[in-house]
Amino acid sequence: MATVVDVPCPHCEQNLKVPPTVFGKKVRCKHCELQFVVEDPATKAPKPSKPTKIAKAAPKPAATKAAAKPATKEAAKPAASPPPPPPKEKSPFLDDDEDKVKVELIEEEDVPRCPHCAFELDPPDAKVCLNCGFNNLTRERVETKRVEAATSEDWFMHLFPAIFAVILSLVLIGLNIWFIANVREWMIGSIVDKDEPGGDGKPTFYVHPAAFMTTILVISLRIIVPCLRFAFRRLVWNYRPEERVKK
Repeated sequence: MATVVDVPCPHCEQNLKVPPTVFGKKVRCKHCELQFVVEDPATKAPKPSKPTKIAKAAPKPAATKAAAKPATKEAAKPAASPPPPPPKEKSPFLDDDEDKVKVELIEEEDVPRCPHCAFELDPPDAKVCLNCGFNNLTRERVETKRVEAATSEDWFMHLFPAIFAVILSLVLIGLNIWFIANVREWMIGSIVDKDEPGGDGKPTFYVHPAAFMTTILVISLRIIVPCLRFAFRRLVWNYRPEERVKK
């Protein structure tokens, strides 16, 4: 069985049973949760006791001494001792040292801590404290907030408009290519057809087909360019859903 020593806590004055190996080290009391250094009881100097003054008794008459003898004999008889207290039941959760109160030994290490909140930095060379948001480089404290994790619905609602903008742009580009390839044939026999072939034998028109192509292309670009810019910002620069602060 390991040797233990009774050591009183200097804060709550509760006795703690500790092994001699923790003398001179800092421990935490299990009763009041405060820390103190365990001192060896053998090294403590006993407090000098105050000298007691012995008063000289005044001489008593013989009659008083004779009357006091019977009372002294009765007082000398030992009084009946009270019955001993019942033994405490041993808890099944305790080992052989049933009255031993375990204490926690605190290891003192020189660990890097945040200069603002004294929280241990993880990793040790962290530039920003994860507990209070203090920046060790700029010496400024960043405001921290607790946010909710994004759900699959949040991701879909955030990315769907950008995906739709890309699809719309691709559809408009395809329609422009199809229109440019067929606009001349559509103009033959219409009100803009002169019904007179040109010098090269091709039909001529009152309005050149390039005018229609340019008009449709300009209208399409006014839709395609903003859609592509929006899709690039949403899918590349700001692809994460907006954070929601916990209430």
